[in-house]
Amino acid sequence: MLFSYKGTDRERFSLHDCRAVSAELVEDRLTFTFPGGIFCADYGKDWPNTGAAAVEFALDPQRGSHVDLFRESGEETVRECLALETLTGKLNAGEWELEFLFRYDGYGEILYICYIWGLREPGCFEAHLSLGVKDAPVFRWDPPETRG
Repeated sequence: MLFSYKGTDRERFSLHDCRAVSAELVEDRLTFTFPGGIFCADYGKDWPNTGAAAVEFALDPQRGSHVDLFRESGEETVRECLALETLTGKLNAGEWELEFLFRYDGYGEILYICYIWGLREPGCFEAHLSLGVKDAPVFRWDPPETRG
């Protein structure tokens, strides 16, 4: 998918409250697509405020990447570790949407706190998306006037 703009300045962009509905994992590159847009500081304070967008992460296999899914089981919370292939498969099958909440940056690592919205039962789960990365994410987007 082609977009009008691209950038790598993490301080200009946020995925907070933005939902990825599909993803692609090819040759250590993970790309999430956001038909509803993402937040870019260039466009004011609305959230999200771009047109359709995508974010690509260059993964570092040495650091590892995975998803921790937290499910309620009775009075306990159970953590389940998922491979990125499982996450991308569920998104692309239309079973899940991934809503990004908070980002934490470390040396060669990015941690996102997210909600996974199941479009069928059982509903919503908290998830931690841990990405070992080589470079800064690449944000691609269309201007706000092209929002769908």
